Amino acid sequence: MVQVLAFLLFVTAFAIWWRYAARQRKQLAAPAAKRDARSSYHCVEVRAGVRACEAAQQLGNARFLPKEAPGLPVSGCTEHACACRYIHHADRREDDRRNPYGQWANLLPVIESERRSRVERRRSQESAFRPSMAR
Repeated sequence: MVQVLAFLLFVTAFAIWWRYAARQRKQLAAPAAKRDARSSYHCVEVRAGVRACEAAQQLGNARFLPKEAPGLPVSGCTEHACACRYIHHADRREDDRRNPYGQWANLLPVIESERRSRVERRRSQESAFRPSMAR
């Protein structure tokens, strides 16, 4: 009887520990998933408002890493109510630089000179090592 109660106590303690550990794993996994949602190529662009000041217009369409982006309002802003905002992009590049039909696709490679030697190595070696057929 004592052994059965000890076994039931052990099973109950194990079940409580298992649920607690599962809850802890779930809580640790949630921030990791949130961190991985943004890629390492994530960037922001400062989009000038309707009546943008000269400082915001000078930025143009430049993309910045989130830690390097200028704060809003941009330093030197002269507007009373700044309407500039951040636009988030998944990639820092504006276009595909590996586009096979891009601006450099029509250029042929430059061939400067022939680099291969004209000496026939194989022919001279074959004749030196060819066994004779004479008996």
